[in-house]
Amino acid sequence: ASVWRQLPYILAYPFKGHALGVLIIFSVALSIFSISPVAGLFGLVLFLSWTLKYSYAVLEHTALGYATPPMFSFELWNFVNQRPLKQLFYFGVVFIIFLWIQQLAGKVPGLLVLAIGLLLTPASAIIIATQNSLLLVIWMLDGFPLLFRFIGIIYSLLMTFHLLGFVVYHRRESLGLEVSFSPEREAEAQEKAQEKQFEKVLDDVYWLARQQGRMKEAIETLFAKLPELGDTLDTHEKLFARLSLWEEKSVAFAQAQYYITLLLQKKRLTEALAIYQACIDINALFEPKTPYQILPLATIAYQEKRYSLALSLVQDFASRYPNHSDSIAAQLLTVKLLGEHFRRFDEAKTIMAQLFDYKEHPLYPEIKKYAAFLAKYSRVNSTTDLTKPI
Repeated sequence: ASVWRQLPYILAYPFKGHALGVLIIFSVALSIFSISPVAGLFGLVLFLSWTLKYSYAVLEHTALGYATPPMFSFELWNFVNQRPLKQLFYFGVVFIIFLWIQQLAGKVPGLLVLAIGLLLTPASAIIIATQNSLLLVIWMLDGFPLLFRFIGIIYSLLMTFHLLGFVVYHRRESLGLEVSFSPEREAEAQEKAQEKQFEKVLDDVYWLARQQGRMKEAIETLFAKLPELGDTLDTHEKLFARLSLWEEKSVAFAQAQYYITLLLQKKRLTEALAIYQACIDINALFEPKTPYQILPLATIAYQEKRYSLALSLVQDFASRYPNHSDSIAAQLLTVKLLGEHFRRFDEAKTIMAQLFDYKEHPLYPEIKKYAAFLAKYSRVNSTTDLTKPI
């Protein structure tokens, strides 16, 4: 996500979770302390110090991938937690080196060293950005009650540190930062959870399949669990690879029939044919579940020049579904296979003669055209003039 697309969420960040408590409580406390000049100075140092500590925690929390503000824990109150002072110390060292180089080599080299010092620490950008934001907010809130000024200051600190943490998080790879939450880790965790669920479903189905008389229940259980696994082509590819290794193939064949249907629906015909081929290699008696599977499989087999496989499919179609709406297309493909590739002209002509009865069928013009080709192709063996007008 870009910063601009995320900007509404970044601006709303100080109003969420523990950040909202810090915003309200610290602002009210600063307003109360400001009644007295001495107490006001003490409150300003104390609460702005705590706000800066919390802001660093916001930056770190965001950079690690957390979308919600961190808890204001004891570690942030602890006196040992002096990250803002350490950062100021760093800048003090950089500034001293800048003055020293400037005296030894001149203004330009000194400025160059100073620029390098600023670029080498992302925290410098945090302080610069915070100071600019604070000046702008104070100028905009001039004339407003003191409470709203403190709200503006603390809001700016929290929002700015969150913004910088957001930028660091989305540059985590180049920075080599190990985060707690990321799309990669989430995807990895999700993949592990899916794999665990996948193995559990297979164990349940396998246990049922091994029980006498519970094969139907095993198949029903597999299909009932498909939504949990993700009813996708990738899932079915993994399922078939595993199920086809079992000694009992009934579950694998049931899943393969469904898998072939999905592949055909997605127009992935070559893959569907590969699954069908794998099934008949296991058991030559394997059959597609529905007639709507057979013709697409036969067509792709014909196109890939696997003529024996294509012929067995269309012959299976003719025997199982003689009155189906696709039977004419199946018979025409049978004629092409018998005539062109197996030179079984008599069988081809017999089927072609039957096809001439379907003058109203959309394929009739192609039937007549192919009849002429078949007659010419098999003239030597032909005994019937198939080109004679009907």
